[in-house]
Amino acid sequence: MLNMGGPERLDDVHDFLLRLFLDRDLMTLPVQNKLAPLIARRRTPKIQEQYSRIGGGSPIKKWTALQGEGMVKLLDSMSPHTAPHKYYIGFRYVHPLTEEAVEQMESDGIQRAIAFTQYPQYSCSTTGSSLNAIYRYYNQRGEKPKMKWSIIDRWPTHPLLIQCFADHIQKELNLFPPDKRKEVVILFSAHSLPMSVVNRGDPYPQEVGATVQRVMEKLNYSNPYRLVWQSKVGPMPWLGPQTDETIKGLCQRGKKNMLLVPIAFTSDHIETLYELDIEYAQVLANECGVENIRRAESLNGNPLFSKALADLVCSHLQSNEVCSRQLTLCCPLCVNPVCRETKAFFSSQPL
Repeated sequence: MLNMGGPERLDDVHDFLLRLFLDRDLMTLPVQNKLAPLIARRRTPKIQEQYSRIGGGSPIKKWTALQGEGMVKLLDSMSPHTAPHKYYIGFRYVHPLTEEAVEQMESDGIQRAIAFTQYPQYSCSTTGSSLNAIYRYYNQRGEKPKMKWSIIDRWPTHPLLIQCFADHIQKELNLFPPDKRKEVVILFSAHSLPMSVVNRGDPYPQEVGATVQRVMEKLNYSNPYRLVWQSKVGPMPWLGPQTDETIKGLCQRGKKNMLLVPIAFTSDHIETLYELDIEYAQVLANECGVENIRRAESLNGNPLFSKALADLVCSHLQSNEVCSRQLTLCCPLCVNPVCRETKAFFSSQPL
């Protein structure tokens, strides 16, 4: 189960940031090996303060484990001929690291492995980075996998995922005053990307948009809505409109009832618990004069979400496919040779 992870303790924040800023699949910086440690040290106190406001650490490992347990329990009954099933957690920036998970799987004698991204929408900077880490693990050791690998690399419109989002949105809409309910603007918020990445042909914006459209279709387009983007860093152009600027703009235009929906995150972490819940729904909303603002609950421990994960794996096993056809296509203006090597590595895996 591949994801970025998050520091469980305040003492873990520096190493989390260091790994993040060293990841050339996520961002490219001049003299990155020297600059990344400086940025990590400088940002650590601020990020530690943010984590202290949400309980002292990220809950993403807790939720991933709960989701994994529910998934494999269902899989054992849904696909008994491939049982028993076991999940491993592989994070990019905190332990257990992706490479550590692969090493443990090899040590455990696993014969059939699925690299299952927990990002529903594919981006070269998220899922792509995790897959590159698996490829590098074998390439740096000059080894071939003992396991047979395949990939679930994206699932932005899976019916049960869409149902989960729709259910959580409807639950929150029902908590708005009845006379305001139809006026509520639904803001689907996803992590933004630098425009340099988007302009290379990264499919992430389209796939996030596809999720939003399916969710609104499930809700019968009951409310006005927008797809907005959060977590921009630095002065360079990023995908917009930004979530905070959208909240300000809507208030200025008399739209003061809003529902925030984290549409690219499947469990709570700092971008939901701090950025959405505190920075936007509390501080910014108060400054702007928002009347009512709520945030849809993340998928976290929803049993239907574990069922979605199990259904994805079961269907993948039945398909006998290594990966989606989309994964075999590099971004038209790709500048990362490792990306092509990773795609070739996985595409050549025998099943």
